Amino acid sequence: MSISLHYGQRRVYECDCDPSQLQAQLALPHPTADFDADLKTAFEQPLDFPPLSQCVVPGDKVVLAVDHHTPRAAEIVAGVCEILIACGIEPGDVTILQPASSGNGLLIDPRSRLADTIQAQVEWEIHDPADENQNAYVATTAGGQRIYLSRNLVEADFVLSIGQITFDPVMGYRGTNSVFYPGLSSADAFGRAQGQGHSELGPDEERPFRQLVDEVAWLLGTQVSVQVIAAGRGEVLTVLSGANESVLRRGISLLGDHWRLQVDERAEVVVAAVSADAGGHSWDQVGTAVANARRLVTRGGRIVILSELSAEPGDGMQLIRGSDEPRDAIQPLCDLSPPDLIPALQLADALGWAEVHLLSNVRDSIVLELHMQPLASESAVDAIVAEAASCIFLDGAQHAYGNVRS
Repeated sequence: MSISLHYGQRRVYECDCDPSQLQAQLALPHPTADFDADLKTAFEQPLDFPPLSQCVVPGDKVVLAVDHHTPRAAEIVAGVCEILIACGIEPGDVTILQPASSGNGLLIDPRSRLADTIQAQVEWEIHDPADENQNAYVATTAGGQRIYLSRNLVEADFVLSIGQITFDPVMGYRGTNSVFYPGLSSADAFGRAQGQGHSELGPDEERPFRQLVDEVAWLLGTQVSVQVIAAGRGEVLTVLSGANESVLRRGISLLGDHWRLQVDERAEVVVAAVSADAGGHSWDQVGTAVANARRLVTRGGRIVILSELSAEPGDGMQLIRGSDEPRDAIQPLCDLSPPDLIPALQLADALGWAEVHLLSNVRDSIVLELHMQPLASESAVDAIVAEAASCIFLDGAQHAYGNVRS
């Protein structure tokens, strides 16, 4: 059987897998054939909420809170701004607000699809959680936690979140309200969020941090969102808009249909492809792919990650690099809570379960020091697949969730 996996910027790995070897395969869903038409429909027919054109009046101060992982974000922003301006909102009264990027790359200007005259008036701000002057007190949660958010959000007349609904190791599902907290909050909020991962929980199980995120949005008073479901490689499966709860519920259903893989048995080899997307091409995506493969591979089996990763390892990865055994780094990681805590924990956990082989642009010496095996070419992947009694293939592995049925 012919297998095609997309990785890096535009690379495609192809191999023939004997049907007796192939245990399961997750392919990329087909992207929408007409993104502009889908966007228009989402705006005109929102889920359980009035159309955007009925939500604002001239003179309103509007904030678009945009998750930087959102595919085709600039086109969504342009569509929203077109509606706002038609409703009498001045371009100078619109602010696009984004959390700082957790990766090494620079954020792409989400105003790039606006006309030059409009783009010059619409503000684009990157929130700095360490700057106390940028934050304002919102309210205190039911659990007694004082919540601070970007002053732009607190002082706005209308707030719209724009993002991607996807699986998340901390919240179960990211999307809708997750752009607000902790990304648009204080440095203390980031510290609290770092320790919230629960690798033993599935995405549908109760997550206290997701409940906190939704409570924060309720305290802020925001009710409406525009979200997408990714199709991989920076493309979009569909666009959703409307009431936060309805959009999230529909998005979770679509994720289950297109990005969830459940199998009856683990495989000896899991090949997971990581493509560049709106969030970049970083250790975060690789960590998610590794975690997916870890849930699907046999103990002592082999995880193969296909990427064009070139980023230097972060502080958390350096702790693994300096440990005699990967699992020796887990407690220091939890104690120090570095910015790359989650992907570092995902890698350390996988290395304690199976071999991890990495095709990337990271230097072989660094890969080896991280207790992984570097792969020089796709031919090395072919050899691993050929030797395996059973294989699972994951395309767009950073968007997926794979597990063995209970």
